[in-house]
Amino acid sequence: MYRISVGALFKNESHSMKEWLEHYLYHGIDHFYLINDASTDNFLEILQPYIDKGVVTLFNANIGYYLGRQRNMYNKFILPCIHETKWLLMMDLDEYVWSRESIDINTIFKQLDDIGQIQIRENLFGSNGHTEQPSTIVNSFTKRKLMGKQYDGPYKYAINTSFKFTSLNVHHATFEDKQDELNHFIILTNPHLMYNHYNCQSLQFWKEVKMTRGDSDNYRERTVESFKELDKNDVEDFELLEQNKNITPFL
Repeated sequence: MYRISVGALFKNESHSMKEWLEHYLYHGIDHFYLINDASTDNFLEILQPYIDKGVVTLFNANIGYYLGRQRNMYNKFILPCIHETKWLLMMDLDEYVWSRESIDINTIFKQLDDIGQIQIRENLFGSNGHTEQPSTIVNSFTKRKLMGKQYDGPYKYAINTSFKFTSLNVHHATFEDKQDELNHFIILTNPHLMYNHYNCQSLQFWKEVKMTRGDSDNYRERTVESFKELDKNDVEDFELLEQNKNITPFL
């Protein structure tokens, strides 16, 4: 059984895929369950060495756009596999989980055996003024939104598969036993776990990838105006860059 795995849906994100995989491996992840949402880039060239090593399980989806499709793909492809791993993190390919307490996040999860689901807070990063897409993510995007004392989301999550779940949703999983939601569900705050969300990245990436592929659930249209709304560069944050400095030369 894997200790911690990551599940994700992706489309045309080969530019950052290797860095994302190496980040999670460096931070203690054992396995990945990845759903290819009809990508047209060179994703398989990047993934094949990881597939050959048994690190990545790849699913290929060809599903029309409708509200709820991301959840349904999670449930079709990843939910049947959760018995293979002790913990499952559900993240996107622009989301990087890490901890201030330890580079190996197993240190955190080992303390949570009696918890069924954890919610993880976001650090939202901006473009750093990049018009063209740089070659790396964590090195290049070091400015983020200033987080206030009151945090209302969004959250992403991890589940302990010792508990039973009926659905993997985008921002939470549904417990089979509703009492577990009351008694075994927590929100983790800094410094335990957080995720850096490199949502907008460069204007080039936004226009060529995010605006052309659309939202995975097809419920919103991405525009240059929405890029400007998300592009927050209030404070410098080098914490994850400092943790990941040993993997940067290999990207």
